[in-house]
Amino acid sequence: MIRQTSMEEEKYLIERVGKQNPFKVPEGYFDTLASQVMAKVDAEKGAQVVEIRKAKKAKTVWLRPLLYAAACGCVLFVSVASYLSHEDQSMAAPTTENAVAAQTMDYYSFDEAADYAMIDNQEIYACLSSEY
Repeated sequence: MIRQTSMEEEKYLIERVGKQNPFKVPEGYFDTLASQVMAKVDAEKGAQVVEIRKAKKAKTVWLRPLLYAAACGCVLFVSVASYLSHEDQSMAAPTTENAVAAQTMDYYSFDEAADYAMIDNQEIYACLSSEY
C-alpha cells in the first residue's frame, strides 16, 4: 500500500511538473566554492584559536601571583624554622656529654694545630713558662 501511494505521488508530480529539474546552479558557482569554503574554515579556526588562548590566559592570570606568593611563603617558613632551630641549639644548656665532647674537640683541635705548625712539647713548655 505504501508503494502504491508513493507511485501515485510520483505520477502526480511528473504530470504536474514534468521531468525537468527545477533547480539550477548559478554560473561559476563550483569554480569559487572551494576557495570560499576554505576561507570560512580558516576564519572559524582562527576564531577558535583566539578563544582558546583567551580561556587559557584567563585561567593563568590569577594563578601566577598565587604561585609566587606560595613560593615566597615556603622560603620564609624554611628560613624562620632554620633560624629558630639553630637558636634553640645554641641556647641549650651544655650537658656533661656536650662539655666532655667540647673539651675533647678542643684538645684534638689544639693537637692538630700544633702538628701543623710543627711545634714540639719543649717549645710549648717554653712558650707557657716565658713571661710576657
